Amino acid sequence: MRWKRTALLNVVLVVATSALHLTVEHGIHSDQNSTSLVAVDETANSVLVSTITHSEDFAAGDKADAHNTTKEESFTSTQSNSYSNSNSVAYGHEPIGDKEKRMNTESLHIRTGDDGDDGDVENNGNDNGDDNGEDNGDDNNDEKLVVDTSSGKVRGHIWRKNENIISYIDIKYGTFNSLFEAPVAPNRSTTVHEIKEHASRCPQLQDDKVVGDKDCLTLSIFKPPNVENASVLVHIHEGNFIGESANPEIYGPEYLIAKQIILVLPNYRLGPLGFLCMQDKTAPGNAALKDLSLALTWVKTNIKKFGGNPGNIAVSGIGTAGALAGYLALSPMSHENVHKVIIESGSVLSHWAIDRDPIDTATRLSSKIENFKSFEDVDLKPLLKAAETVALRPCLEKTDKPFMTETPWKVMENKEIKIPFMMGTAKYAGVHEFLSLTQQTVQELNEDVGLLLPNDLHFTSDDERTRIGNRVKTEYFGEDTISLSSADRLTLYYTDAAYLGPALRTARPLVSSGATVYFYEFSFVGEFNRESHAIESPIEGAVRGDIVGYIFTQDGIVPAENTGERSMVECLVELWTSFINTGTPTSTDITWEKFDNEDPSEEHWLSIDTDVTPSKGVHVPRMTLWTEIYKEYFIERNLAYGMSPSVCTVLLLQAVFFITFFRHAWHFF
Repeated sequence: MRWKRTALLNVVLVVATSALHLTVEHGIHSDQNSTSLVAVDETANSVLVSTITHSEDFAAGDKADAHNTTKEESFTSTQSNSYSNSNSVAYGHEPIGDKEKRMNTESLHIRTGDDGDDGDVENNGNDNGDDNGEDNGDDNNDEKLVVDTSSGKVRGHIWRKNENIISYIDIKYGTFNSLFEAPVAPNRSTTVHEIKEHASRCPQLQDDKVVGDKDCLTLSIFKPPNVENASVLVHIHEGNFIGESANPEIYGPEYLIAKQIILVLPNYRLGPLGFLCMQDKTAPGNAALKDLSLALTWVKTNIKKFGGNPGNIAVSGIGTAGALAGYLALSPMSHENVHKVIIESGSVLSHWAIDRDPIDTATRLSSKIENFKSFEDVDLKPLLKAAETVALRPCLEKTDKPFMTETPWKVMENKEIKIPFMMGTAKYAGVHEFLSLTQQTVQELNEDVGLLLPNDLHFTSDDERTRIGNRVKTEYFGEDTISLSSADRLTLYYTDAAYLGPALRTARPLVSSGATVYFYEFSFVGEFNRESHAIESPIEGAVRGDIVGYIFTQDGIVPAENTGERSMVECLVELWTSFINTGTPTSTDITWEKFDNEDPSEEHWLSIDTDVTPSKGVHVPRMTLWTEIYKEYFIERNLAYGMSPSVCTVLLLQAVFFITFFRHAWHFF
């Protein structure tokens, strides 16, 4: 009977340890989104900061992190989400500038065409095309400008009285019934689409009011006249997952159209409508990415009728929009419609670009909605209001017709990706995060250096976490105490941890998977660095979003002749459009070598400053540290993701069971 007792005892042991595994694993994933982070309330003239501290971190066993209470997260609709971490201060994204500041050109050396309509085109109604009583010529009667699309007939209009640009504004490409479901193609309209001015935007909060409309899945197209088989750029607007729209006042087409590129600007759902992920039929997740995927399908289906080449569609984005562009290139739902990718200061491997526990996020969101019953019948304003305090991001799905079921890391590790990428960062991409700091949050960094580590790292002990945190602190601050006076060093730290490091960690596996990558850093400082002006950057250098002013016009404003700004526009537009056309960025007197991941010190990249300089080794001393940290502690490289410590415990105890059982019972067989 002894062998029976032994067997029974070990079976109980295995069952108990398996239950322990499930309990611990739930703790690991439920805490992926609760930690210390900084939130920013961005107003037109100031940055207001509030602080959020972390709850217990079961995943890393960080007793030093554990707090008995969790402070409320605080955001506003005009700021970008600060992204929650399990081990770190979050890296908060602000929107790309304040619109009024961004468009203020009084101090610029500029040349303008016709002023056009200077009003706020982002209104809450539908523009009827009256253009404030001014007509852009006689295009209303020109049937040559009418295009018959899958959505119905759409009429083109002369853009800003520039006869070299034909615009088709706010064309409907998709629709949805319930707030979070995947979009479908709209019914074909029986009337001609006549809209001239962009007014469509998806629901969002602005000054505590809901603006936008659920009937917002639209896109605008800008093309040269009489063009055939032109390359196409689909540019995704920034908005930090929560705001803005595909506004041609910000992403003006003049430079690209002059190079015979067709520009497409799509809207997509934002905040909870775009990113709530319950992994069920109510909110399967990634609605925003499914919107963009449908927009790409619409473009591929219809763009030939506008003179475009459906076999040469490039997708671009900056910041969070850059991460979305990367997702579109990797997803089975959309990758066939993406032929080239351009990204600045945003990566699918940025820790803020994915929610590893979306169910916990959805639970926290529901807890902040008064009288909440279900997401199926939730009112829009309370939902958007609650989402001000919860970071919503792309996720893995578990339902039919998913956008993605594998993490970007796994996709790049296991699949061939043959398309060209042009990717990089602004030199000081992390300045927004620096501006979100307060004395209190800086003090927290000094007291717990582990908060310097992003949430996609896993450590098995407090001591190990502290040791690695001290390595990061020493790299950027030496033996000095971290303080708000260290603006340059704090900005570099945030740049490397949240933008440059993830971009390199994305570029390397892309090359290994078969992609061609061209890497760059944008450093140029000029009058059209509108984002720097908008946030009143304390750093003398390019920040995330500054590059927009040199690829797109804003309000039709272009630099004057014989200025550094004009030279930068000409250089960047030539590099960008040659890449869109051929997959190889070329420009007069510039040789841009492909990125090679064989040796970090030999990796080619382009420094884009007043002098555009081919270089080797991307800030090797700083990046070597992050490469080593992620090689050992990245959550998807070690036991923390695929096989956590609790799994190891279960396997070990099961091994003990079999050894003990057969030791006592072998003679019965």
